[in-house]
Amino acid sequence: MLLVIGVGVGTYIYFSRDLPSVESLRNYQPPQVTKVTCADGSLCAEYALERRTLIRIEDLPPHVRNAFLAAEDADFYKHEGLDPFGILRAGVKNLIPGSRKSGASTLTQQVVKNMLLTPERSLGRKIREWILTPRLEQALTKDQILSLYINGVYFGQRRYGLEEAALFYFGKHAKDLSVGEAAVLAGTVQSPHRINPVANITRAKARQRYVLEQMAGQGFVPRAVVDAEKEKPIVLAPRKPVSAGAYYAEEIRRTLIERYGEKTVMEGGLRVNIALMPKLQATAEQAVRDGLEAVDRRQGYRGAQGKLEEAQWKRYRELIVQRIEEAGRRQKDQGYVADLAPLAQPLAAPAPAPKSPTAPEAEGAEEQRPAALAADTDSEEEEVQSPERARVGQVLLKPMEEGLRLTGYVTEVDTKRDVARVDLVGRTAEVSFASVSWARQKKQKAPRNIADVFTPGELVFVRVLKAPPAPAFVEATLDQVPVVQGGLVVINPANRNVVAMVGGYDAERSSFNRATQAKRQPGSSFKPFIYGAALASGRFTPLSMVNDAPESIRDPYTGKEWRPKNFDGRFEGPMTLRTALSKSKNTVSVRLIEAITPATAIDFARRAGIRSAMPENLTLALGTGEVTMLEAVNAYATLQANGRYAEPLTLLRVQDAKGTVLEEHQPAFEETLPPAVAYLTTSLMRSVVEDGSARAVRELNRPAAGKTGTTNESKDTWFNGYTMDWVASAWVGFDDNSPLGSSETGGRAALPIWLNFMRVAEDGLPARDFEVPPGVTQVRIDPVTGLLAGNAVPGRLEPYLEGTQPTAEAPPPGQVTPDNYFLEEGGKRGL
Repeated sequence: MLLVIGVGVGTYIYFSRDLPSVESLRNYQPPQVTKVTCADGSLCAEYALERRTLIRIEDLPPHVRNAFLAAEDADFYKHEGLDPFGILRAGVKNLIPGSRKSGASTLTQQVVKNMLLTPERSLGRKIREWILTPRLEQALTKDQILSLYINGVYFGQRRYGLEEAALFYFGKHAKDLSVGEAAVLAGTVQSPHRINPVANITRAKARQRYVLEQMAGQGFVPRAVVDAEKEKPIVLAPRKPVSAGAYYAEEIRRTLIERYGEKTVMEGGLRVNIALMPKLQATAEQAVRDGLEAVDRRQGYRGAQGKLEEAQWKRYRELIVQRIEEAGRRQKDQGYVADLAPLAQPLAAPAPAPKSPTAPEAEGAEEQRPAALAADTDSEEEEVQSPERARVGQVLLKPMEEGLRLTGYVTEVDTKRDVARVDLVGRTAEVSFASVSWARQKKQKAPRNIADVFTPGELVFVRVLKAPPAPAFVEATLDQVPVVQGGLVVINPANRNVVAMVGGYDAERSSFNRATQAKRQPGSSFKPFIYGAALASGRFTPLSMVNDAPESIRDPYTGKEWRPKNFDGRFEGPMTLRTALSKSKNTVSVRLIEAITPATAIDFARRAGIRSAMPENLTLALGTGEVTMLEAVNAYATLQANGRYAEPLTLLRVQDAKGTVLEEHQPAFEETLPPAVAYLTTSLMRSVVEDGSARAVRELNRPAAGKTGTTNESKDTWFNGYTMDWVASAWVGFDDNSPLGSSETGGRAALPIWLNFMRVAEDGLPARDFEVPPGVTQVRIDPVTGLLAGNAVPGRLEPYLEGTQPTAEAPPPGQVTPDNYFLEEGGKRGL
């Protein structure tokens, strides 16, 4: 007896060293979700290592709390933290060879293990757990311990805590769960990756029935209620639509981490308001997708993603069908189909089954299971999977819907009907040749029939066009993910809010935000700043004549010889600045920057909002500096606002978890450019829309201004432009600076993205003309001579800076004057 007592005391003293204090749990605040609210008040993003929202245990009805007690620890309110008989029973069972390993942890022990210790499986950790458990029972009330458990436990699908689990699986708050729903969630925590109702509805139902029986056996719920719930199917909430703005949300996350640190952002439960407008963001994303897909199709078809032998496909298919049958279906879903993209990758060697198999949810695949509160009763060992089963575990199951894009298996090519059949496992799709006639592969002739595009056994990427109820065939078309990239940034010029930001084709495939992180040459879209600086110098007017002619120049800033050329290779002689910008004449831009100096042009661009470094030489006239889309669109916004500059706003307000405002932002406008000069620059860009490379914009039927941009070899294509309502910048190019091809220009590649967005954004808004600021005078001039239009000459209104307008009157048609014989570059005709 003395020996046993001595060993016990010694063990207690030894393992009591350096134990954490249970008092730390008295005011413990587990990691919470940082929630981001859009301009319309909707929740548009969440940041969290553990997606959790705290709830009070007092707000839960008895049947919800009792479901967890029945599943994990029915005597929780009776014992002092430890269950000696359960520990002895589990110990004996674990000694029996071949028996399933099990534990006997009470809820209090689970809280201690997961919040004060580590999840390692060792006798030393277990002894420390036994020592700390009574201490925790003395330090906290039973309700406080149960609150720590329910708010901390992991429920699968990256959801922590009961509130987030209830919202995700059943679309309701935890306090509103029914008896059956509470039993499902209480049963999930035993093995959240395997038993959650999304991953495996069969296992979830079996575990729910067990929990319900326990509830009845403990007298928590009447037997009649339990029997009724056992027969009901598990009904999951309808699928939430995927929020728009993944690039925008990631930009905000990076900004917050720079200011507050990763721990505060990912665990601190911040409340953030941003300028994103969801409807406009969704419109912008669709415009970018459509624009890049159009460019990509012009680049040609890159072929199938892979190929599988028929026998191998049949083995894969059987396993995938089993997964589909087990997966929980949400309300309104037609059913699951399989995205077979992982099957196109080389087969890996056998490996242990992942702890978190891919979830059949459009919300995304599971992560590896992080450390979390989870029941350790009846825990299961990892099983070794075959390579084929492990591969199938990577296949995403997606709900069938129109617009769905996924990889399928070609089973048949019917040359008589000119269609191909593609197995999506859950459904079969038919692809007609009429929808894939674009699929010409490089160095091959255009396809003539369906057999030129598809071969049985291929894994091909398709898009669902129509999804009638089974067993009808799904109508689909061949698709491919563009290699070309692009983006769109939209600003409300009235408050400088960035209402939409798209940084690429697909944020899941590439999180690199080309709207803010990529610097690309703006090409001719930089010319408005050259022209604006020329107008501001007072030496030029919109109708100043400059010669579009070839010229050999020795750049005094670089010392290099240079012969500027126009994009179309043609020279048209003397023309006005207005005409030169509408035709994007490179030679005229070079002559302007020679006259005003690069430093003057750079200063003008800086005051507009361009912050990136710019080359101080004559090549700046052609937009050889590099800018981000965000600074380009904001600089154009300064021109639209008649010279009033303000920083672009994405982040509007940040509050901590207690509601304290940490920062708040309003636009701080300042006049950085002469209003009259900015207005004249806008007027010149209106000619680009009305008569130049952006004539397609006229379909908006409202005043608009903008400028296309195409760099050497079409490596970068742009369109920056605005109306009175929105300022937007669109860019298209390859990430590696490869040429797009000589046929791709800013007007063909980037402008359609801008225009597709504006069609929707301007819908229903009244057409408004640009405001004419003080310092601008409008005179009726003869567009042929640039002189005042007399009574005998039809004229049009032309804006000038006050004091620079012509004073002489144009001669009647046919009359010759000395002015016809001379052209003075930079001069004011008729003065």
